Amino acid sequence: MKDSRSSGPVAIRADSVSKTFGNGADEVHALREVSLDVHENEFFTLLGPSGCGKTTLLRLIAGFEEPSSGRIDLNGAPLTGLPPYRRPVNTVFQNYALFPHLSVARNVSFGLEMLGKDASSIEKRVSEMLELVRLDDFGNRKPAQLSGGQQQRVALARALANHPKVLLLDEPLSALDLKLRKEMQLELKRLQAETGITFIFVTHDQEEALTMSDRVAVMKDGRVLQVGSPSEIYEHPSTRFVADFIGDTNFLPAQRLDGPAGGRRYRLRDSSTVVDLDGDAGAGDETDVTLAVRPERSELVVDDVGAGGTVMPGTLDNIVYFGTDTIFHVRLENGSVFRVRTQNHAGARHAREAGAAVQVRIPSDAVRVLTD
Repeated sequence: MKDSRSSGPVAIRADSVSKTFGNGADEVHALREVSLDVHENEFFTLLGPSGCGKTTLLRLIAGFEEPSSGRIDLNGAPLTGLPPYRRPVNTVFQNYALFPHLSVARNVSFGLEMLGKDASSIEKRVSEMLELVRLDDFGNRKPAQLSGGQQQRVALARALANHPKVLLLDEPLSALDLKLRKEMQLELKRLQAETGITFIFVTHDQEEALTMSDRVAVMKDGRVLQVGSPSEIYEHPSTRFVADFIGDTNFLPAQRLDGPAGGRRYRLRDSSTVVDLDGDAGAGDETDVTLAVRPERSELVVDDVGAGGTVMPGTLDNIVYFGTDTIFHVRLENGSVFRVRTQNHAGARHAREAGAAVQVRIPSDAVRVLTD
């Protein structure tokens, strides 16, 4: 996979990093030749399903594990062999790991005390950190007296207190309820922007990745499949896995036909529908491809077909109401089901009865051609 390395100072560089656990028949390849750059003052997310290697990579950066091969640098200096306590890196864990017998203020000051800082500087730094996470009046409380979101903020304050160059976050939002998780997404992004510290965030939740990140690395089976901004990952996925993992996607198997100069023409498999594309939609020269279309980029047409794009006839199978949106499941002539997501707004015209004959229109710029 080609690494997405852009200009600017590099905080963390992974160069051909592999990690293997066990031996012989029990050998597990957690990471396979991973190379990527994380820039200074960047909110960088490692995204992928369980077992893809994202937490292993985080642990290698933290120093809890060592690479089997390859190297990891921080600001150009190798981290390999350096114990965790000597790395200018802190970690916020999923369970927060607060000391239940200590006050909030003492939890935040603990790392500074271990570093031998003087009492006056510790007191000042703790005050700054509690103000940063908006817990100014909670210094004397114990962790058990706090909500889950407040406990997470204490863990963040403690991790940020000694000015780490990189903050590692291992799925810190997974234990929170949906509403609080969304609030904390914004809080984390605010904290990163205000402190200027490089954040490396691990999650399996694509919404978290899209909401908070400057860039995202999508991982699978120990490899990095694609690195890019949230919009690049979402709008221009490089593989079927990335397109499927990031949001909802329709996949249409197709075969390439001879098209006009500068364009591409594809016939949907087991269908008479032909899709004409202009410019670069990720197309190569392969004959058998998959066309990927986001549900919100397509349009359900009941009466007037109009002009532009590709029109596919079908039958309305099912209607799912989501409050802000409605998803229409349309069975195409080849028997496959295509999903159309339409925003619910005043004046929107929707077909409301299953079994109705409808047509789906897809703009040419909504189609991404995938070859794997």
